[in-house]
Amino acid sequence: MESTMVRRWKPREEDRTDADLVRRKKELAKKLADAVAAGDEEAFVAAVKTFKPEIGKDELTTRIMQFRDAVRASRGLC
Repeated sequence: MESTMVRRWKPREEDRTDADLVRRKKELAKKLADAVAAGDEEAFVAAVKTFKPEIGKDELTTRIMQFRDAVRASRGLC
């Protein structure tokens, strides 16, 4: 007995998008933008740690310095 199922093309697994991951990235981008606009470093750090809990000290320090640069630039202090 032959199967009547039609084979459908699927993108490679690494090319597929995870809807939840996309949603979380959008939420993170909004939180980060809000934190920069408010100049709220604690909210920024919390958002980064929520998205990437395994972040190392050096990488977090780099991100905080980038945050501070972005806040200065948004306030016209650069």
